[in-house]
Amino acid sequence: MARSYREMNWFRESSYHKWMVKEGVPIHEGHGVTDVHALELGDWERMGGRGAFIDLMGMEGLTGMYVAEIPAGGTLRPERHMYDELIYILSGRGSMRLWSGQREDPGDRSTVVEWEAGALFAPPCNTWHQLYNLSGDEPVRFLGVTIAPIVMDVYHNTRFVFDCDFTFDDRFDGRPDFFDQTEPSWFEPQRAWLWETNLIPDARGPVLKEGSSMGGGGWGMSYQMGSNILVGHIAEWSVGRYRKAHYHGGGAIVLITAGKGYTLLWPKEVGIRPFETGHGSEVVRVDWHEGSVVSPPSGWFHQHFNTGPTKVRQVALRLGSKRFGVQFHDIGVREGQQVSVMDNGTMIEYEDEDPEISRLYQAELAKTGVEYQMEPVLR
Repeated sequence: MARSYREMNWFRESSYHKWMVKEGVPIHEGHGVTDVHALELGDWERMGGRGAFIDLMGMEGLTGMYVAEIPAGGTLRPERHMYDELIYILSGRGSMRLWSGQREDPGDRSTVVEWEAGALFAPPCNTWHQLYNLSGDEPVRFLGVTIAPIVMDVYHNTRFVFDCDFTFDDRFDGRPDFFDQTEPSWFEPQRAWLWETNLIPDARGPVLKEGSSMGGGGWGMSYQMGSNILVGHIAEWSVGRYRKAHYHGGGAIVLITAGKGYTLLWPKEVGIRPFETGHGSEVVRVDWHEGSVVSPPSGWFHQHFNTGPTKVRQVALRLGSKRFGVQFHDIGVREGQQVSVMDNGTMIEYEDEDPEISRLYQAELAKTGVEYQMEPVLR
């Protein structure tokens, strides 16, 4: 069982944690949440709806996360903030009004975008935005991921975070086509496909552009929104397969948008073969399905397994940008996130992994009758 930060004797409560507690809604902890659709929420006065924070071990004060509901036939209060945010719609249909300037009167400077379940979008930093429910008699539920912990811990002043009137006109200038559709394109500086857009209408649906070095018969594609340094990628992998174990820095969040399976996590200090060396008790398992979130702690190997009859699709939300340099992230990537540990990287190739990994996976597939597809890969 994961211990919360408050149970660790070295923990000092940060400005972000103090703010979360003051907001008065539930705070959910652990390595993951199995079902954000069913998460307990509380009345959230500042937002004007209901919500809860999710504060997973792997987020480590780099990213923040919350779930909120827009009441049936209603709206949330307008807000702006000096931090990046990505919003994923879990259920329902609605719209967002976006504007700069004064809170009360957006006038003709506002832009409105409509969305449905599966949509991913980003209100640019410090723009006013307001979410509306167009679903009729049902509430809308959405997931928000932010870099609020970094900003709040640096400035430790919520008046600055929420009441600063600075306008980032390089991020949003009021143009009505701000949420118009774009297509992924080849980003030559990093030789990768990148989707630079402010709205993905359904992150569960787009055709992905390139294969993945993480294995599992996978495909992936990066996205960049709202001139954020809070970015991510969309990935999927095949039935009867699992991905290679690897580790990286903290703050990354994985949202499952389709499929069923589990993730194994263990600290790199116990080695690449934790079961074989007698450290199996230190391996954490998080089961997941559509609507689950997982966040691997910094320096922990983690490995994703598909146990269902369909492909798995995930949306990763993390720090780092292909468009803008983010030094602490880029330095971490230089360690070799897609390079074998045998070559001083941080990824375990299939031939080097603990044999128990495959055995446990085959036992799981046997329970559901899904055919094991890893044999040609492991040979």
